[in-house]
Amino acid sequence: MFSLPDTAPWWAVLVVVVLALFVLGTCALVRAVWPQNSAHRKALLQERQQERARRRRELSDGK
Repeated sequence: MFSLPDTAPWWAVLVVVVLALFVLGTCALVRAVWPQNSAHRKALLQERQQERARRRRELSDGK
């Protein structure tokens, strides 16, 4: 009835499927971990920026 071609590049198909599953899994993980509330998101980004600025100041003070 239906037969798969023997000459298909199955390694390429496997690579695409694995890559797609990895991307979908990463997106699902980010959605689960990242804050949904915009106020929380803003606070998280501000905290990250302050931490980076503090590290930059420490590095420049050490030189």
